[in-house]
Amino acid sequence: MRAGRNPRGYSRWMARPREFDVDQALDRATEVFWARGYEATSVQDLVDALGVNRASLYATFGDKEQLFGAVLERYGQQVNGAVFHALAPPASGAGAVRAWFTALIAAATQPGGPRGCLMINTLAGSSTAPSALYDKVIAGVRASTDRLQEALARDPAIAARENVRTLARFLAAEGHGLAVLARAGVRRQELEMAAEVALRVLE
Repeated sequence: MRAGRNPRGYSRWMARPREFDVDQALDRATEVFWARGYEATSVQDLVDALGVNRASLYATFGDKEQLFGAVLERYGQQVNGAVFHALAPPASGAGAVRAWFTALIAAATQPGGPRGCLMINTLAGSSTAPSALYDKVIAGVRASTDRLQEALARDPAIAARENVRTLARFLAAEGHGLAVLARAGVRRQELEMAAEVALRVLE
């Protein structure tokens, strides 16, 4: 190995100014992973989508696993942040859940973009993703139940029921199911009708 060279071989690139926007690159990587899935996405797919060379990609994001981890983090901040906003205080009860369904369906059926939910798609379609990534995905999915339960409990009539946690699990499962149906191409109007049926358990 030549003297002064970085053991990973990236020293001469890391010293250069970054020639691309990191946030924009993460958005493009998100689209690729969302559309193709973790397993089916190759490093070359990412290089092509981001418009950078491999050395720049590795120097900035690390390997494919690390890049996907960064994508999940950004996805959680953007898409899940917007969806979970519907469940934030003071929203409560059926109104909060309806708003959550509406935001979820909108995110899962965005025009011109990947359909479904990146996290649900990863759980359903990947068998070899590293366990650390699965842990992040599962934590994000489980957060739906927790936040639904909190929103339901803010409605005194629903909070008086003995099965609030069970209701939250049911509604979370319905929401995740809607994301899967969106991935399969079900129309937005049909998803909204299905959500209204699920809401009847709160009547």
